[in-house]
Amino acid sequence: MSAIVFRTVYGGPNPAAVTAATVIKRELRNVDLSYELDIFLHVGGAISSIEGPSGLYAPRVSVAQRRMTAQIRINRADVLDAPDLSRFLRQTIHVALQQMIERIAARDKTVDADDEIRKLAFLVES
Repeated sequence: MSAIVFRTVYGGPNPAAVTAATVIKRELRNVDLSYELDIFLHVGGAISSIEGPSGLYAPRVSVAQRRMTAQIRINRADVLDAPDLSRFLRQTIHVALQQMIERIAARDKTVDADDEIRKLAFLVES
C-alpha cells in the first residue's frame, strides 16, 4: 500500500483553512495508490502569500522508488475569496493529485491512471 504524505504550511491564522485541509488529509490517509505521493501543501494567508495560480508545482517522479514528490500551492487570494473554502481546497487538491497520477502513468506504463484517479473521486463528489 502506497500512501499520500502531506507536509503542510499555512500562511496565516485561518482556522477554516486548517480545519478543511486537515479533514482532506485525514480522508486521503488510507487511499491505496500505486505510488507514494509526497506532497508539500502550502496554503497562502495573511503572513505568507502565494503568488501565481493555485495548483501543482515542481512534480518529480521516481519510477525506481515508486514515489512522486510535488508541491500544491494555494494562492492567498483564492483562500480569502472562496465562497466555500472546503470545496475549493478539495477541488484544487483533487486536480493536482490527478495531474500527479497522469504524470506517473506517462512514465510508468504499469500504472492505470483512470483506476488511480477513480480512487480520489470522493474529494469532489457532493
